[in-house]
Amino acid sequence: MANDSSQTSNHGSTKPFTVIVHPFQSPTPDSCAYEIGSKASSNALIFIGGLTGGPHTSRTPRSLAHGLAAASELDYSVWEFRMRSSYSGFGFSSIANDVEDVRALVTYLRSLGKNKIVLMGVSTGCQDCIEYTNRVKYDTPPVDGYILQSPVSDRETASMSMPVDYLEATVATAKEMIAQGRHEDAMPRDSIPPVFSSPVTAYRWNSLAAKGGDDDFFSSDIQDDTLDTTFGRFDKPVLLMPAGKDELVPPTVDKEELLERWVKACPQGIIRWLKDGCWIESCRF
Repeated sequence: MANDSSQTSNHGSTKPFTVIVHPFQSPTPDSCAYEIGSKASSNALIFIGGLTGGPHTSRTPRSLAHGLAAASELDYSVWEFRMRSSYSGFGFSSIANDVEDVRALVTYLRSLGKNKIVLMGVSTGCQDCIEYTNRVKYDTPPVDGYILQSPVSDRETASMSMPVDYLEATVATAKEMIAQGRHEDAMPRDSIPPVFSSPVTAYRWNSLAAKGGDDDFFSSDIQDDTLDTTFGRFDKPVLLMPAGKDELVPPTVDKEELLERWVKACPQGIIRWLKDGCWIESCRF
């Protein structure tokens, strides 16, 4: 499944690093956010990692902060924070919980007077970025841009790690448990990939692995009219950074074609094509 691949070599680095700890009100008990960079920065980049990720499991935020410090005219610091789904909590959480947690941090940053706020999702964190745009459902405060790095389909990734008939059987088990009112119960251990060392509820497995599940934004078989209701909600600049050789994407998926479909579903002018193969908006965040 789509674990936060950016964390893989993190623990090889043992050098101390400094953060500014911000306790703030959130649905996550005793929540803190961790700011990397100058506390005087006018703008904030919020880093949202993938499954099993959490504050300090990835070196990416520190690398970003280092690069932004060199581009001081941008005036950004980088923020990490613990959500209910962080670390092993992902199996008992949901993207709805994630959006509530992100909303709480955005509200806190606005209270500090931050001028621009950009959400950066990595892997499964990209789903949170798209879900955040559902303002009617969540009453989320506006942000100023989105970065989606390595967006992948958890459903299609699961099909690479499990035989298709077995995957379908596990989804059927999840749906049966949900129908019985057991959506918060853990799936049988042999019904989830061995890469997961923590329990996963029937709801979350269905969300990740079933067609049309709550986490199913990036699958290659999603119809265009459905993409229009998800990517079509973006109303601020978006930077899409899919990995050209992402090992979590089935080799049968035409990445270029899929990317073009995502871009087409976005409102005109939000994303544009550049010669280097990236889709980005023409202006800065």
